[in-house]
Amino acid sequence: MKKSRIALAFIASASLIFAACGGDDGGSVSTEAPATSEAPSDSEAPSTEAPAEELTASDVGITADTIKIGVAVSDLEAIRAMGISIPETLTTDHLFDRWNVYFEKWNAEGGINGRMVEPVRLVWNPLDPSTFDTLCSAATVDNELFMVVNGTGLSSTARKCLLDAGIVIMYGDVMGQAELDTGLAISLAAPSETVGEAGVAAWMNSTDAAPGSVVGILSNNTVALSAAGKAAEAALTAGGFTPKLIEINSTQGDSAATNEEGAAAVAVFQAEGAVHTFVATPFTENTGFWAAAAAAGLKFSLLDTSSSGCSAFGLSRAPAAAVGSECVTAYDHSTDGTALRADTEFEAECRAFYDASFSEYYGGPSNSGVPAGNIYTDANGKTLISDYTPQECALANIMNLGLTAAGINPTRQSYIDAVLNLGEVPLALAGGGTGKFAPGKPYAANALHTVRITAAALDTAPDANGLYNGCAAPVNCGVVVSDWVPIS
Repeated sequence: MKKSRIALAFIASASLIFAACGGDDGGSVSTEAPATSEAPSDSEAPSTEAPAEELTASDVGITADTIKIGVAVSDLEAIRAMGISIPETLTTDHLFDRWNVYFEKWNAEGGINGRMVEPVRLVWNPLDPSTFDTLCSAATVDNELFMVVNGTGLSSTARKCLLDAGIVIMYGDVMGQAELDTGLAISLAAPSETVGEAGVAAWMNSTDAAPGSVVGILSNNTVALSAAGKAAEAALTAGGFTPKLIEINSTQGDSAATNEEGAAAVAVFQAEGAVHTFVATPFTENTGFWAAAAAAGLKFSLLDTSSSGCSAFGLSRAPAAAVGSECVTAYDHSTDGTALRADTEFEAECRAFYDASFSEYYGGPSNSGVPAGNIYTDANGKTLISDYTPQECALANIMNLGLTAAGINPTRQSYIDAVLNLGEVPLALAGGGTGKFAPGKPYAANALHTVRITAAALDTAPDANGLYNGCAAPVNCGVVVSDWVPIS
């Protein structure tokens, strides 16, 4: 826009200069005023500028004054009441506030193209499938929303309901290609199918397993993870191996039964003679598999195709049985086992804003690599406080850019088009620091890499570099063991 204004100013100045110099075409130029009556001194010359476009209710969730955005957050109080251990600092209100601090900042700065952002909290319990319908009803019936945002964890069942209703979803984690193909979804991570294929490719490039060997795949029956399992199956077949795919029932709403199915799958893989197994299920469903695999000596690696699967938070929940296994992921991690990785410029901005917003809440500034919501005291008495939230920061930046570029009176389609035409965008703790959107590419990540699950505990003493057996905090972590591999 600056170039346009400068160009217009130059043209106007040139016209004035040309007129002042006479613009003589060979005829005489009168220096007398024309014999016409002058306009009253208090009258204004007719405006030659186009009238400013009026703000209108241009789409669902858009009024002349507001943009209504749904913020999907887990009901952590309900989960805690079911006996699941969650840090006290992680509350439903806090999950919402992680988003609201961005909206409050935008509103304080005048909003987006003159409109204030009005967030609407949408709550669901990940352990109670009936609440997926409750969330969807709140988003599609009880409220008129322009879009719904979620950093991680929103179930594919709930996402399908929202997409079927025509609502735009901004998601910070892995989605299936079918979801992205709706034209309504934007994600930070690569599609689950891409992750499945990349994980298999990385293993095939390094294995000495004989062609034709049986390789297991553990997936589930949700849309995105089922697709990931089938993509891994196809990649193994194309690579000359014999895949054995098992899908456990993740939609039954019984976590214990789902974990039992994962444990039972180990015996099947053993009976088939599997030389390796890929696990594409979320960490909440892997307890049974991990324990049985450790007892059986079954070799496996993880595919980061589920919410927070191989994030710092997800891997901090990994049991001893998972230590030493590897995961192909779009998530970045804070250490390669020898030193903490310095923040990129964008990550430093994310951290500074997070600390300004939440240092008082946590009792101090954030520390790299500490899983979300956690506060640890290490063996030397040092306090380590929850890292900033990378997905919210990256998505908030993309949303702001997209909404600003979508026009004075945005529609869902103009917003999606604007995001897809952003080109390169900064990412936090993902994809090597940058991503790229383009028409036909509604996800940001450009690359994947491999991390190894590494053990650490509160009694692990820090080394000279401040690491705990290679981890950034005294808790199980992912240590980077490969370069970033571009997504083809």
